[in-house]
Amino acid sequence: MSGQRKKHVVIIGAGPAGLTAGLELSRTGKYKVTLIEKEKHVGGLSRTTEYKGYLFDIGPHHFITESKVVEHWWKGIMGDDFAQLKRFTRIYYKKKFFYYPLQPINALKGLNFYESVRCVISYLWAKIFPIKQVKSFQDFVTNRFGYRLFSIFFKTYSEKLWGISCKEISADWAAERIRSFSLGQAIFFAFFGKMFKKNTPRTIRDNFYYPSRGAGSLWARVSDCIKSIPENSVLCDNHVVTIEHKDNKITSVCTKKSSVFGGVAKLIKYSGDYFFSTMTLRDFVLALDPVAPEDVIASAKSLRCRALITVNLCVNKKDICPDHWLYMHEPGVKHIRIGNMNNFSISMVDSPEHTALSLEYFLFSSDSMWKMSDKELIELGKIELEQVGLARADQVLDGMVIKTSDAYPIYEGNYKEYLKTVLDYLGNFKNLQLIGRNGRHQYNNMDVAMLSAFDAVNYVKEGDRKEFLLKQKKDFTSQIQI
Repeated sequence: MSGQRKKHVVIIGAGPAGLTAGLELSRTGKYKVTLIEKEKHVGGLSRTTEYKGYLFDIGPHHFITESKVVEHWWKGIMGDDFAQLKRFTRIYYKKKFFYYPLQPINALKGLNFYESVRCVISYLWAKIFPIKQVKSFQDFVTNRFGYRLFSIFFKTYSEKLWGISCKEISADWAAERIRSFSLGQAIFFAFFGKMFKKNTPRTIRDNFYYPSRGAGSLWARVSDCIKSIPENSVLCDNHVVTIEHKDNKITSVCTKKSSVFGGVAKLIKYSGDYFFSTMTLRDFVLALDPVAPEDVIASAKSLRCRALITVNLCVNKKDICPDHWLYMHEPGVKHIRIGNMNNFSISMVDSPEHTALSLEYFLFSSDSMWKMSDKELIELGKIELEQVGLARADQVLDGMVIKTSDAYPIYEGNYKEYLKTVLDYLGNFKNLQLIGRNGRHQYNNMDVAMLSAFDAVNYVKEGDRKEFLLKQKKDFTSQIQI
């Protein structure tokens, strides 16, 4: 048994889902693991970047989950370097700050009495006369919380986030997210919480975990654990060019260096027994060789993702705000959230007199803003930082920019139909597991992406166990016949 060949698992993407799968497979001792990552660093959207002594997440990340398995897994990786923090976040709207979760007195003062009464009346109206055919995000939220609350605390933020009208965003997204989290639930708890306070939604809970050197430090440790096994590899700066298949099985993936993706570079082929993918479904389908059917390609191209730019600023000012992050509902600025890295860990800055701020801009990679230079984006961040009154532009010492082309899968139009077409086709590949946010085109949290990896690993292990038992039975039968 000890001399048995390890089955080779090729994993596309070294974000939370890919790394989780890689470590879990490695721990069995039965699989050789190769992770292929197009970026120069592991962690995906959960990586942490160091810049001149400052540490920045790609937007603020916090570790919170309802799964004891995931929580135990995190703690097993980080040990004592996993502090429990009490969350403090606020909403910035019309140059005022609202506590998030909202507090009734604070909300009433901020909205003024007249607006607050209108919100309550609007809520009651929605309950008495709900929209009967709920098709959009706007319909869903209006039915649940009233149009006034929707227009104040959902519309501007959501449309900046998704780049489309709330009437075009599928109600499925609202149903999926608001079931366990929503700004609306926080508002609802603020106004009506004493009457209905039973189970607090997970994302308005007070506490979360965080490593001292950023969210990405956990995933860097996971990568090191995987690489500590001699047969394993974690290959960064590698772009998947082609995914070869035959007889309803993926046979290999071909890659070349991402840094020379547009130029001449040597193609490297990785064959395997199993393949896990966290690529966008669009890119996966377009990389297939032989090519997928036309309807599958058309559907894959219709599954869009929102791009993300984080403008990370080093500011010569301390105690800028007490928040871990601020939701920016101000229509006058383009960014939608500001993360204050200092408040996650003082180790995120080079000096306690300075602050590391991360401004998040959501857009499409076809937008003109995507083509702006880092210098232009940093100037925009400085202007908007001063505009909201957190710091003067001349207090920004330096900055750097991170661009992510496929950050958030979009639930729009007939996405369900397109998704079904793609998944039905990819489901024919017997040795393929789709995991993570982009691999499933699901807008989910880090822990849910990890759970998809656990499920995929268990599926492979169970399949191999049945195959082994079947082979054992055949060997035994043949011995009897002899």
